Amino acid sequence: MTITAMNNLFAFQKSPYTFFDEVKPKNGKYIKKIRLGIKDFYFCYHPDQARYILKDNIQNFPKSDLVLKKILPLSGPKGLIQLNDQEAKSVRHCAGLLMNPKKAQRLSTYVEGFVADEFERFDRAASNGEVVDFKPFLTNLVLRTAGIFILNEDIQERANALNESFVELNRMAGESLRSLIPKPFSFKRKKHLDIIHRELDKIIDDCLLADETSLLHELKKKGFSRSFMRDQVKAFMFAGYDTTASSLIFAVDSIARDLRVQEEVAKESELNYKDSKYAQAVYKESLRLYPSAYFLPRQCAHDDEIDGVKIKAGSNVFISIRHIHRNPEVYDNPNDFIPERFLEKPKHTHGFLPFGGGPRVCIGEPLAIMEATVVLKKLCERYLLEPVNPEPPEIEGLITAHTKSPLLLRLKRRESC
Repeated sequence: MTITAMNNLFAFQKSPYTFFDEVKPKNGKYIKKIRLGIKDFYFCYHPDQARYILKDNIQNFPKSDLVLKKILPLSGPKGLIQLNDQEAKSVRHCAGLLMNPKKAQRLSTYVEGFVADEFERFDRAASNGEVVDFKPFLTNLVLRTAGIFILNEDIQERANALNESFVELNRMAGESLRSLIPKPFSFKRKKHLDIIHRELDKIIDDCLLADETSLLHELKKKGFSRSFMRDQVKAFMFAGYDTTASSLIFAVDSIARDLRVQEEVAKESELNYKDSKYAQAVYKESLRLYPSAYFLPRQCAHDDEIDGVKIKAGSNVFISIRHIHRNPEVYDNPNDFIPERFLEKPKHTHGFLPFGGGPRVCIGEPLAIMEATVVLKKLCERYLLEPVNPEPPEIEGLITAHTKSPLLLRLKRRESC
């Protein structure tokens, strides 16, 4: 192992998020071969490369075993994130049934209620000039929404315990990813897994007794085993909580820094969430600048070649979503927050990939867009938001990107409310 390879590994371990910046090619090429410890990794930065990997030659670039093993405690061994076969198609089909217009509208009504639950507290803070940390509110809301979608149950009473355990497991998975080597048995990880399994088993028992619409009941209809269903619940809870909560935090922070955008979102207060094109554009623009899934990991099955760079079979390929989203060939003024750009389609089919791309695109995309649209609209129609910290949030890369600090905001009630 060379000194350079060791230094690269240490730099990646210190901050995967900024490592993508540090190794990005400066000579016009958009792919870089990097030795991390004893393994070769290929870092891709251009939407053409993303299209080749995620669409044109998708069969040669399956999910990365390296990353799948790291998130196994969070997703479960048979959770959708881990699946590639007919079982994955069946689970996707079940989830898709719950996102038809009528059922999606029902979910949006729940989200509106979850936001309204906090109005009394927010109004009091606005009257008293108090600062509010929006992070706990947004993460709790996302977890409650996931509970309705997956189980048809508001898990408010259990949300805090689940939230804490998911946060800790995500952090441990992120730290494990940084090391790129297997981690030893952890009593702390087992403790949080036991909490999640215990709470989810109770919820599943209650849910299966009630014959109501939910992902769990759709899975039951297909005859899946109890352990398989629990893995799906866990995987959807993790994916729904982690990426959506993170993206909502970035979105609320982004609009708080732009009064003009808040006013435009407020104008759509009377519209159905599906017709609220500007609010959706705001969320997408925040996802562009701050994608929760800041990179997509893939593994090369057979020797290949991308833009003249030979890729060895078995090598890991990391697609930098964050850099693709800021590519000046695709976006004018790529570092600026301009929601209006998403009132039209991006110039490149693979220039916007916050939910991945191709047949493996995140099944929760419609749910995340619905949640964010409703939350942004409900907040902006009632309040003016102002950040306490004038500087943008500091970001750390775990399995997904997160803000390091609380989301501290001041609120002012609108005169019309």
